Amino acid sequence: MRELFRSKIFILLLAVLVVLAILAISTAGNRAAVSWAEDAVNTVAQPLQKFSVRASNAIINFFERIFKTTEADKENEQLRVRLAQYETMESELSSLRQENERLKALLNYADTLEGYSYLTAPIIGRSQGVWFSEFTVSAGRNQGVAEDMAVITGLGLVGRVSTVSANTCKIIGIIDATSDVSVMVERTRDYGFARGKLEAGGDDTLELYYLPAGSDLVPGDAIVTSGIDGVFPKGIPVGSVLEVSRASGEQEDKNALVRPTVDFLRLEEVIILTEATQEEAQ
Repeated sequence: MRELFRSKIFILLLAVLVVLAILAISTAGNRAAVSWAEDAVNTVAQPLQKFSVRASNAIINFFERIFKTTEADKENEQLRVRLAQYETMESELSSLRQENERLKALLNYADTLEGYSYLTAPIIGRSQGVWFSEFTVSAGRNQGVAEDMAVITGLGLVGRVSTVSANTCKIIGIIDATSDVSVMVERTRDYGFARGKLEAGGDDTLELYYLPAGSDLVPGDAIVTSGIDGVFPKGIPVGSVLEVSRASGEQEDKNALVRPTVDFLRLEEVIILTEATQEEAQ
């Protein structure tokens, strides 16, 4: 049995040697065909090799970032995190400083309106467009707000309260086409009305009309509230005259284009004059 097994192994080894010899002879005789086959294989395999190299490099970099072991790497990572935190804090502090300055200006101006109580409120919603003539603030009936209350900022007149809910209200700005304000030319003391122009094709300016025929109105004149409409207190800045023109037709009333003193593009907080005190009511 052992001799038979050994003879089979011997025969197998001999067969392997014969096959190798045949392959060597055939390869030596046909080297061009083998070279062509190798080139074809290399052409197909080259993109796969490049992809494999890139993938392996990405994997190596990924694990290098995860498994940082040196103290310097750890300190650098901590410094980057702290720097990001400080930048966020600085941005928040800058925003708070700006808000504080705006609120101080609002309160300082409100204190000059003797005889009125007031509250400040941030704008939480606005109509579409570059300038917004209607917007919502976070103060309502529960805070003492009612319809037709005057709304101002530290720069001047904003508008009036149009609708009120429990904790919010909507404001119509003076630049709205449906808004009319009784005004006065501060220099000449002439009375008139200012109406918004913000509608289809309009902008954030006001039209001044119904001035006396002999009114000496010039560009740059300050326009303030007259106080005779029962909505807005007297003397609140409304705007300044941009240009003067005469009304068409038989009327000799002078009309003018007025630029509001309030920047309706960057309005963020407002003051609502909630009610007149007893002294003002008298």
